[in-house]
Amino acid sequence: MSHVAVDLDDTVLDFTGGLRSVIQKEYGVELPEFEEWDLHHILDPIVGGSWWKWMRRREWLWATFPAIDGAIGALDLLRAKGHYLELITSKPEWGEASVWKWLGLWRPPFNRVTIVGQHDEKAKMTTANLLIDDKIDNLLGFVETHRPAILFERPHNRSLLPYNGIVRAENWQAVLEMVG
Repeated sequence: MSHVAVDLDDTVLDFTGGLRSVIQKEYGVELPEFEEWDLHHILDPIVGGSWWKWMRRREWLWATFPAIDGAIGALDLLRAKGHYLELITSKPEWGEASVWKWLGLWRPPFNRVTIVGQHDEKAKMTTANLLIDDKIDNLLGFVETHRPAILFERPHNRSLLPYNGIVRAENWQAVLEMVG
C-alpha cells in the first residue's frame, strides 16, 4: 500500500476546461485550450479586468466544473487496490468551500483532504510518498525530497522539458499503469 497525494485542479477537476467553457458561454467567444497557466493576457480583456477577481465573484462556479475524463474511476481503482489517497490542493480562502461542494457532487474516494494556502509547498504539507499534479513546481518539491512524482499532462504544461525523477502521464489510464 502506498500513500498517494493527488492535486485537484487540472488533475481531477477540469478547472481550465470549466473556466474556458463558462467564459465562452458568458461572453460568446471561442477560446482554444489554454497552453499556458498565466491567463491574464488572454482572459482579462474578455472579462474587462482581472479574470481571477472575476472568478472570485463567481466562486460558486468552481464546484460546477467537470471531472477530468477517467479521474473518478481511476481513483476508485487505486483505492480498491489498497492505496491511501490524499487530495492535496492549494486554494485561496474564498475558494475552499467550492472544494467541499465539488467533492460532495463527484465523491472521489479520498481517504484524506488537505487544503493548503496558495503559496504553501505541497511537499512540506504531506507525508505522501508519491504526488500526481499538473504543476511542475509542486512536483519539483517532491523530487527534492527523494519522492517520485507524476506530471499529469495538460495543454498548459505539455511544452515542459523532462525533469529527473518526474514522469509524465497523458491521462488517468497512464497513471493507473504507473502506480499499479
